[in-house]
Amino acid sequence: MTLDELHDLWDVDCVISEDHLDRESVKTPNLHSKYLRYLINHKIKLAALQSEYNTLRQKKFRYYRGEMNKVELEELKWTQWQGIKPLKNEMEEFLEGDTDLNRINIKCEYMRGMIEALESILNQIKSRDWQIRNAINWKQFVAGS
Repeated sequence: MTLDELHDLWDVDCVISEDHLDRESVKTPNLHSKYLRYLINHKIKLAALQSEYNTLRQKKFRYYRGEMNKVELEELKWTQWQGIKPLKNEMEEFLEGDTDLNRINIKCEYMRGMIEALESILNQIKSRDWQIRNAINWKQFVAGS
């Protein structure tokens, strides 16, 4: 699921029909369950991506230091690093500029954005019953009850 798809889905689910407040109130647990499931799945995906990033970072560290043997390089389909072996204080710059690491990092940031959006949606769902109760109270007030 993309962030746009999530927003489109929430645009439909967030609507509270003023004509059927009783039905809307009953939908709250189902909505909570639905978006909680999405949140948990995305947190698991983020953890997997973070693990993949950490593993690749360790390999790239060894790669730039020239510490990988021929078999490891062939498995990864990498050629031997031909540049100057970076000093410890330069290594972070090499790793931050690595395309493969940045590709995974972008996926992690996207997943963090999804998680943030889902947490926001869940907060709205938590306040949904309060919003429905206020709508009922307003209808009673307007009716003169």
